[in-house]
Amino acid sequence: MLAFITSVRHPRNSSDYGRVEELLRHTLASVCRQTCDDFTVVVACNRVPAGTFDPRVEFVVVDFPPPVTTAGPRTGREAVLRDKGTKMAVALLAAQRHRPDYVMKFDADDFVSRRLAEFTSGGSGPGWYVDEGFVVSADTLLITGCADFNSRCGTSEIVANRMYDLPTDLPPLDAGQDELSARLGTRLVRDLLGSHRSTVSHFAAAGSPLQPVPFPAAVYAIATGENHSGRTWMDRGRPVTRAQAEEFGIAHLRHPRAWVALARQEAARAGSRLRPRTGHPGPGATG
Repeated sequence: MLAFITSVRHPRNSSDYGRVEELLRHTLASVCRQTCDDFTVVVACNRVPAGTFDPRVEFVVVDFPPPVTTAGPRTGREAVLRDKGTKMAVALLAAQRHRPDYVMKFDADDFVSRRLAEFTSGGSGPGWYVDEGFVVSADTLLITGCADFNSRCGTSEIVANRMYDLPTDLPPLDAGQDELSARLGTRLVRDLLGSHRSTVSHFAAAGSPLQPVPFPAAVYAIATGENHSGRTWMDRGRPVTRAQAEEFGIAHLRHPRAWVALARQEAARAGSRLRPRTGHPGPGATG
């Protein structure tokens, strides 16, 4: 059993919460397209989003305050780690009723390969990380390959449930943020669930290294207008192919305007090649 877990930001921590819900609907549709039925999905959120969802998706509502008092998606790293980490902890606790073998965190606006549940089925090791994936722009609808994916995107770790070393006496699902951190440990809540930067090195140092997934396994969405990172730009890309749409459930990103963006991209690159380099005479210049 593979448990996919995610968190949804506080409604105040967004520019447009309707947009947050729309992104989540597309993401959950992607996650639920697995080729193997041995999976479940748990979402921790401040309120159940609007829409109709696959019956395998479970929503757990928390009463956590906004991570910061100002409105908007950019909150600062520490606020994100606390809000996301404690919500992910609640999702992880809720997933325990399914007795998962593996747990995969995913961000609520990204996409995953439909082969992951089948890939992890029958596994016995400590887990995997996504080393190869894609980045897609919600603005241009262009997609490009992304190496070292785990260092860039949180939708990138599949960890054996036992590796989280949860206590026998689990906190209740309605536990507060301070109680979750105290009983599960700051290392788990803040660093392993709230972030993705140290997970691979943490388990390697513990003598249980995660292995790379042997195929591109996730898509990092940027320029959604609601990214914590604020990243909006990439310097290359191609329109989403039919194969990519099928693999990751991103048919909604296949649109004719991607070809317009591609033409603009290629024109800009051609113009860049024609511009003279600093310190060298341009076309027609005399010495």
